[in-house]
Amino acid sequence: MHDDPTRTTPIGMVRYAHEFLESALAVDEKIGKRREYRTVVPIPALYLIGHSIELTLKAFLLSQGVDLKQIKKLGHNLHDALRKAKELGLLEYVKFNAVEEGAFDLLNELYKTKQLEYIVTGFKTVPTFVLIESFSVKLFNAVSVNLGYKKQVDGSIINF
Repeated sequence: MHDDPTRTTPIGMVRYAHEFLESALAVDEKIGKRREYRTVVPIPALYLIGHSIELTLKAFLLSQGVDLKQIKKLGHNLHDALRKAKELGLLEYVKFNAVEEGAFDLLNELYKTKQLEYIVTGFKTVPTFVLIESFSVKLFNAVSVNLGYKKQVDGSIINF
């Protein structure tokens, strides 16, 4: 079913992206404020925001004429999806700063290797949630407007 272009649409993807992003923000608000999470981001929040970014980028790519087979080949590598989206004009709608892109790169390493879904012991470098939140909210809001999707997300965007 998810290979059928009549059933997998940019609007459908961005709608799911919205729900994953709002869920990530809710997890951070509920769990991330607890004492034991003051210095570390809850892994579910990172996974949810990563999935939101993936869906947002893929919604943009679909809207720019990239077919589902090509999108599927991107897998879960957020960097590859972002690079392709930039090639197709994403930066006409949104700008990221170096700090946000650095947080994105850290998230991508964890996300594409499934370390946010399955336990891999040892040291990990994780992005600060407020930075990846800023990246994700900017991306989502820009793409949703571009697609004509009516919802926007109010994150705690801080200018860095």
